[in-house]
Amino acid sequence: MLAAFAEALRATWQPCTLVLLLPPLAAVVLTRGRWAPLAGTLVGAVVGGWVFAANVVFLSGVRLQLTGVLVAGALGLLAAPTFTSRAVWLRSPLLQGALAAAVAFAAALWWRPCVGRELGVILSTAANGSLGAALPGMTAYMLGAMAPIALVGLALHALKPPQRAMLWIGGTAAVAGLGFSALLVADRHSDIVSTLTRWTL
Repeated sequence: MLAAFAEALRATWQPCTLVLLLPPLAAVVLTRGRWAPLAGTLVGAVVGGWVFAANVVFLSGVRLQLTGVLVAGALGLLAAPTFTSRAVWLRSPLLQGALAAAVAFAAALWWRPCVGRELGVILSTAANGSLGAALPGMTAYMLGAMAPIALVGLALHALKPPQRAMLWIGGTAAVAGLGFSALLVADRHSDIVSTLTRWTL
């Protein structure tokens, strides 16, 4: 499990991992690293990783575009409290945790990894019918992949940037996350994945 965690940490620097990292990072930044959405991000990523390993859901075409719409909506709801005082009710920890979990779950299903040795073993084990044996390794891998996002969240939580700074930070995160979702809605997922894979290799 430690080897899978370490491999995932190394993979966070690879362009092909951007599909997995960008939407959850936007969610965590938009919620200023609050505990509930940060926990939701980790849970959503792990569960999404399990579903990915089990290969029971493969998003493509209209279904993938629909998840792009849903993630854009979730990020919009997470962004609202940063930019308007009328959206205080959207700061509910339960709501923000659920929205962040949904974003991370979707990102895990959008992901097309550049498979390393440890992840290759995990996915092969799952494909050969031993999903239960693959889950601990997949859990460690997804937690490793989310570790940099967790660090960003913890830093925001500890530093508590002022509102003016958060407008810039949150605005950048919102533009990145919503822009990425818009590309998926425009059916550019394959183009994004192939380009990031080419940059990685």
